Amino acid sequence: MMGSLKPVTVRNAFTGDKLTISIGHPELFPPLKDNKGMAKALLPYECRQAKVSYSGKLKADVCFQYNQGAVIRESFNFGQFPVMLKSKICHLRNASARKLVSNREEAAEMGGYFILNGIERIIRLLIMQKRNYPMSMVRGSFRARREGYSDKAVAIRCVREDQSALTVRLYYLNNGSARLGFGIQGKEFLLPVGILLKAFIEATDHEIYVALTCSYNEQYEGVKGSVGTQLIGERAKIILDELHGLSLLTRRQCLEHIGQSFQPVMDGLENESYLVVGNAVLDDFIFVHLGSNNYDKFMLQKLFSLVDQTSVPDNPDALQNHEVLQAGELISIYLKDKLQEWLYRSRKILNDEMSQKGEKFDLSSLGDVKKLLNKNPSTQIGTAIENLLKTGRLATMSSLDLQQKAGFAIQADRLNFLRFLSNFRAVHRGAAFVDARTTTVRKLLPEAWGFLCPVHTPDGGPCGLLNHLTCTCRITSFFDDQGEMKNFVTMRSSIIKVLVKMGMKSSLPKIVQAGPPEVISVLLDGRVIGTIPSGQVEDVVKHLRRLKLSAATVVPCDLEVGYVPLSFGGAYPGLFLFTNPSRFIRPVKNISIPSEDSNDIELIGPFEQVYMEIQCPDGGDQGRRENFSATHEEIHPTGILSVIANLTPWSNHNQSPRNMYQCQMAKQTMAFSSQAIKFRTDQKAYHLQTPQSPIVRTGSYTKYCIDEYPSGTNAIVAVLSYTGYDMEDAMILNKSSVDRGMCHAQIYQTETIDLTEDGSRSDRSSKTFRRSTVDQSAHSLIDVDGLPYVGQVIHPGQPYCSVYNSTSGTVFTHKLKSSETSVVDYVGIDGKNKKELQKANIRFRRPRNPIIGDKFSSRHGQKGVCSRLWPDIDMPFSHNTGMRPDLIINPHAFPSRMTIAMLLESIAAKGGSLLGKFVDSTPFEDSLKKADGEHGSESSSLVDELGTMLTAQGFDRFGTEVLYSGVFGTELTCEIFIGPVYYQRLRHMVSDKFQVRSTGTVDPITRQPIKGRKLGGGVRFGEMERDAMLAHGAAYLLHDRLHKSSDYHVADVCSLCGSILSATIIEPHKQVVQKINGLPPARAPKKVFCHSCQTSKGMETVAMPYVFRYLAAELAAMNIKMTLELSNGAGA
Repeated sequence: MMGSLKPVTVRNAFTGDKLTISIGHPELFPPLKDNKGMAKALLPYECRQAKVSYSGKLKADVCFQYNQGAVIRESFNFGQFPVMLKSKICHLRNASARKLVSNREEAAEMGGYFILNGIERIIRLLIMQKRNYPMSMVRGSFRARREGYSDKAVAIRCVREDQSALTVRLYYLNNGSARLGFGIQGKEFLLPVGILLKAFIEATDHEIYVALTCSYNEQYEGVKGSVGTQLIGERAKIILDELHGLSLLTRRQCLEHIGQSFQPVMDGLENESYLVVGNAVLDDFIFVHLGSNNYDKFMLQKLFSLVDQTSVPDNPDALQNHEVLQAGELISIYLKDKLQEWLYRSRKILNDEMSQKGEKFDLSSLGDVKKLLNKNPSTQIGTAIENLLKTGRLATMSSLDLQQKAGFAIQADRLNFLRFLSNFRAVHRGAAFVDARTTTVRKLLPEAWGFLCPVHTPDGGPCGLLNHLTCTCRITSFFDDQGEMKNFVTMRSSIIKVLVKMGMKSSLPKIVQAGPPEVISVLLDGRVIGTIPSGQVEDVVKHLRRLKLSAATVVPCDLEVGYVPLSFGGAYPGLFLFTNPSRFIRPVKNISIPSEDSNDIELIGPFEQVYMEIQCPDGGDQGRRENFSATHEEIHPTGILSVIANLTPWSNHNQSPRNMYQCQMAKQTMAFSSQAIKFRTDQKAYHLQTPQSPIVRTGSYTKYCIDEYPSGTNAIVAVLSYTGYDMEDAMILNKSSVDRGMCHAQIYQTETIDLTEDGSRSDRSSKTFRRSTVDQSAHSLIDVDGLPYVGQVIHPGQPYCSVYNSTSGTVFTHKLKSSETSVVDYVGIDGKNKKELQKANIRFRRPRNPIIGDKFSSRHGQKGVCSRLWPDIDMPFSHNTGMRPDLIINPHAFPSRMTIAMLLESIAAKGGSLLGKFVDSTPFEDSLKKADGEHGSESSSLVDELGTMLTAQGFDRFGTEVLYSGVFGTELTCEIFIGPVYYQRLRHMVSDKFQVRSTGTVDPITRQPIKGRKLGGGVRFGEMERDAMLAHGAAYLLHDRLHKSSDYHVADVCSLCGSILSATIIEPHKQVVQKINGLPPARAPKKVFCHSCQTSKGMETVAMPYVFRYLAAELAAMNIKMTLELSNGAGA
């Protein structure tokens, strides 16, 4: 990336000296801390506790070269660069589980995130247009470019070796010509395509004409796969006539024409010749992925095919035309942009200094130059990268070819393990589409099969935009499976050798070749490398797939072989090969090739999947004909689901929306959030005290070791209408079960007290943690060091920390603001580089046992709130076992929602608990067994299997039991469905949400109650509530809410002029009034005077909302007078 930075040149007009400044040899150091003058490793847990960033020093050589002389290298510090956990220079890299635990991390720490100011943040995966692939599209906005433009174009997102990108568009004009649009400094420039065809390579008009028309052959007209028409010749003539009209006949003339047009916008090339500038435009802004030989006619042929309707436009929303933007790519292109900015700013500073001082400034003095460069601090580069991760925003003038400038980074909150994990598997479509009115981008398209989970997407605003990768899908990177860096140059050359052996004719600029359907073009990472006769292509594809599977081959295992076959007006044909990083890939079983060494698992991408025949193991031949037999097979049906969707038992028996709800609620569950919770100082953490392992579990539950982070309880659930407290998804909890510890949880909240933040600089050095020696009332709560005792119970309003200011001699105590009693759970200190303690983290523990209003849910989207904690003696009990349910839900929760898997789970868990074993509930397993022919009779089903487990233990095969009323002791009239179900406690608790107020703070301007739960505000009585009161005829209640209980005000109004603003109170003279029998003196009567009428007659008191008086004042400020007409009659 550093090699692609453009050096800057500064010239001294007086002496003729030339100074070239460039950057090279970057070096990133591991995170270190200063410990008594010695550098020591800075560990991630220390950054979390001290609320600092986990970053290392970035150094690079700034090279100064005078007049082509020797290069002088000076090492510059480019600031602190954030380090990703478990990356190459992270201290946790390759650490064993024992070492991770000793470093106060989790034994299974994954890494992949950054720590900024003590907060864990990750860069979210973003969907981007597939790199180096020409995509034909039809958009009405293309017509608005200029007059004469059509709505058709071919766009290609060219990506350089340093991962910086540039989008180039080829627009079709209504007159038959075309224009190439590309961006320089954020503006789009348009060039006639003929100039570029001449500028790319030295060629005659006849050679260009033949090259463009080679895709049309009369004998193949109307044949399958024919993409050219006789109109191509006419268009080629129009393109060449445009060149003659500009008098551009040779390549040199075209390059000079481009150079003359673009020299004003080419930075640093003001003094170069037009020829040099023209070559620079071609190299830096047009087809940058092709390198030096960037002659490309393929786009033009595809555009003409789109116009002639011999091929269809590509779908920009289909996953086959997508890839992802990874964290490393985003940081590298942003770092390159910031370093280039720094070089340009350095040049500007030197030029400004020379223009101001003239000959006095000595450019040849390196010391003077370095002093000037101090005005442009290099450490701001590291700060810019930190700000990108902190805020998710790009602070840059250039677009970096990205559709958005914000929303790149999110907080990796550890509410529970599943939420933390899903942050890394999430893929966002882009912030630009969030507010878009179109819904096409949100649709689940068939091309996403096996790559994006159809179930795991949120409902509401981000629905369809925020998707999650399936459990088998992964993203290609710069590293192979052994962790070695891929050599893409060697890889591509070896693929070309294989193709040439198989009969491919190499593509050379001046060799005229035929087009489809006679031959098919071969593109490798966006570069046309040759053509293959259409009859041989399928053999070539089969051979490439065989090489992908063999271990001893130079062809990479993740090569994407996208063969678009010949068709009548379908997609533009070609053999598209991709080796680049950032692509989606997933494994499937190749059944067409006899596997060598039993390796039949092939990695495929979404581009090639569309044109492949892949069968599901439980689907039979799926209606295929014999000549279209399947070549590949899915490994397992659950491969289409994400990790979290795979944890829902028997999700194939549920209605789809319920599975979607469960994917969201699994991420809101109070669980065993972290095994290193003892050393964590998160702002807020939820922790389930008594978690259990589910009896009914899927194969993925064991595969991903979710037992390390359990998130629920096996509750005995009875489906029963028992009392009226279980209506509308409410549920009754057994009070004794809750008392015994069911769903007990805590909230951990951390208060960080930093003495260096508040106050002036003099105050900072004088502040220390110490308790008062004078006031001993808080000594039972606060220790000698000014910090609380661990385990101390702190009530609301009580002090928990004291700070002593040695300058003023005062002691300031921090008091508990919360309305809940808390326990001091942990006190962490940070004494880094300080003699005195300056920062402390105090973590409070708040017990949150289930109460009325708390939210619970099963693993099947059956959510509900606790409506009663019912006494154990009044709960119904079983005839067989005498057991009483822990939880009662209403039977009306099942018919409309069709969560059959929850009923199956109850039956299976009952059988599993009786037999003392876990039950496998992996979805689609029963259909796989039928496909394998394990069951002889078709009538056998999952219910029969589970029922036999119960009947063997003497229970009813459908899971029902006879229950007796806990109140009357009589048998309930019907058998009740009862059994264990794994229930989750969600983080939505009534203790965090209730809002109540009688009197309190009011807004100083309107005198109405303020809003906000934290500020003690009220709940807004809005327009819709007002309408409801009017509809019910409760006018007096409305008057009470909006007037009496809000901003009731008695105003003095002049009945003569109708003004409410001109009244003033005249203060009476103080008179000595004797007290009579100890009574207070009589109040003097209030005298009100109207300034406008200059009299006190006609003054009346009127009750009104104060905001009405405020409206009158606002209108008066706008020179609008409001008058009131007063009358005594109610009907006046």
